Amino acid sequence: MSHDLVVLGTDPSGDDAPRAGAHDLLAEAGTVFAFPQAESTALFYAEAWRVEPVTPRDAVARIGAWAAAGPAEAAVLLVGGDPAGDAALGAVLDGLARTAPALRARIAEGSRVAPPHRSPLIG
Repeated sequence: MSHDLVVLGTDPSGDDAPRAGAHDLLAEAGTVFAFPQAESTALFYAEAWRVEPVTPRDAVARIGAWAAAGPAEAAVLLVGGDPAGDAALGAVLDGLARTAPALRARIAEGSRVAPPHRSPLIG
């Protein structure tokens, strides 16, 4: 059984262009794993019951356990900033490649999510 893990970053500029497909990826994901610096952004876009906070230290074990259990579904790993420059993310992806070979992980090119700049309850 294989699972898909899509890695998204956050874009503090709030520019709408880079996040075009990111909203769909978040909406379709059964689980949204979030690094600490991206957790509030994940909670802005996904229901709390779908958001799983992880740290780079425990991400390999927690995401690997998710991949080993349950039915095939897609998940998102949301990291703070640009995923391409995140050394901790690189270590996590290397660890997942070794421990969960059936997991298909990819960084979504150009898809980043803007963190909330104001409360959704304020008009």
